[in-house]
Amino acid sequence: MIAARKLGHLVLKVRDARKSRDFYTRALGLKVAHEDLERGAVFLSFGEQHHDLALFQLATGEAPDARQPGLHHSAWQLGSFAELQAAHRELRELGIAVESTIEHNVTRSVYFHDPDGNRVELYCDMVEDGFDAMRTMGPRRDEIDIETGQVVGRGKEYV
Repeated sequence: MIAARKLGHLVLKVRDARKSRDFYTRALGLKVAHEDLERGAVFLSFGEQHHDLALFQLATGEAPDARQPGLHHSAWQLGSFAELQAAHRELRELGIAVESTIEHNVTRSVYFHDPDGNRVELYCDMVEDGFDAMRTMGPRRDEIDIETGQVVGRGKEYV
């Protein structure tokens, strides 16, 4: 059996590599590891590995419909709920529209979109053992007030 160790990196097709580079460095704090804008390629990293996210300027046209197969979202972990709250405030200061703030039982999350319409999640774990908690509690999707952490709406779908 293949035993992959972890997700190594994501590669996104984007319309404008420079615009997407600026978005991901501002919104997630990624650093440019290498870029070749003449070829439309940008490699971004948190500084520990060669790249965590690569952007290739290959996309044209509109983003796929939400019901088409493809990537639902990329999720980026923060260290605590306080960091998630601060990130939410910073997204607003950067003019990045937040789609939703969600309580998932095992995590709390903030969702927004990149310049190409790709959905991005910032999240923090809310339990010690996420695997065990998922198996016993299961996920949920309730809207929360990000400042207080209080549930303000019950969700019916996971997505």
